[in-house]
Amino acid sequence: MRLFIAIELPGPVRHALAELQKELRPATTSARWVSPDAVHLTLKFLGETPEQRLPEIDEALVGLTWKPFPVTVSGIGFFPGNRSPRVFWAGLEASTMEGLAQQIDLRMERLGFEKEKRVFRPHLTLARARDMRIEGSLVAAAEKYENQAFGSFTVDRFHLFQSTLKPAGAVYNKVREYLLESPRR
Repeated sequence: MRLFIAIELPGPVRHALAELQKELRPATTSARWVSPDAVHLTLKFLGETPEQRLPEIDEALVGLTWKPFPVTVSGIGFFPGNRSPRVFWAGLEASTMEGLAQQIDLRMERLGFEKEKRVFRPHLTLARARDMRIEGSLVAAAEKYENQAFGSFTVDRFHLFQSTLKPAGAVYNKVREYLLESPRR
């Protein structure tokens, strides 16, 4: 099973991002657009994992307590930058999200999953380059959305997802749901 841990988006935010994609799609043929239903915030990618490991992953995640937190989806950008973009994304602002991602990473590292090497940069992938890079025409067209707000929501849960790769793109299925709770005192 190809697994990852992520936060789902609420309908209004998903719709606002779908409208952005619809607006910008004609600007380029060099991008593969992520289906609006598939846009999510990845907290930890686990990769290929034997199904028999699900109980230990579940046990590690069930024990995690974290206070629900607000998220604002705002602005756009490109990885690794505007000069040779390979990924088009929408940004996220959430003060405690990095800490949650670190806690999940630590718990998964204890189970033998590789520790995340890159700094956690919360983002929502909207498109990827078909080949080497996305054309500059998309960068230019997206410029006016640099500071656009796409909505806010409260994160009160995250999910373990299975990703199945298909010719038309990845299909994501929820395996487990984990509610965030404040630590008991």
